[in-house]
Amino acid sequence: MISLLLLPLLAAGGARPHVGEPAPAFAARTLAGGSLRGEKLRGQVTVVEFFASWCAPCKESLSEILAIQKGPGSHFALLVVAVEGDMPPLKAFFAGHPLPAGSVVVLDGDGVLARTFGEDRLPTTFFLDAKLIIRHINRGHGSGFRERAARWLSAMLASAQ
Repeated sequence: MISLLLLPLLAAGGARPHVGEPAPAFAARTLAGGSLRGEKLRGQVTVVEFFASWCAPCKESLSEILAIQKGPGSHFALLVVAVEGDMPPLKAFFAGHPLPAGSVVVLDGDGVLARTFGEDRLPTTFFLDAKLIIRHINRGHGSGFRERAARWLSAMLASAQ
């Protein structure tokens, strides 16, 4: 059964950006040990997924995004924002569920990115166009998510060409 549960993030609470606005600027550490500035995503359609390895709806949402990404013509960047502070479970999860090349996991155990994006729910998925403008936001996970996300991404990718 797909859950409609929205799980509160502990450290969130900033102003929420809206559809049609630029994505907030950010810099974050990556799970691989490097760093990433949001500006580096410019030029490609990007999915930003707020995620925790202990969150069942997050796992379902991420799995469906990955399934879309495997489809023909679905070349978009994936940025997973891991909101948990406990590294061993997070590393174990992604060791068992490797992401495709070009995907990045950034660490947000202190909630800075969650506050920057104004997020207080898990999972939440932002869909950014190649100019880093927020085109769609999906809060939670439930029936119809995959179809909705696939439709949004298809339209965004077509307009990016």
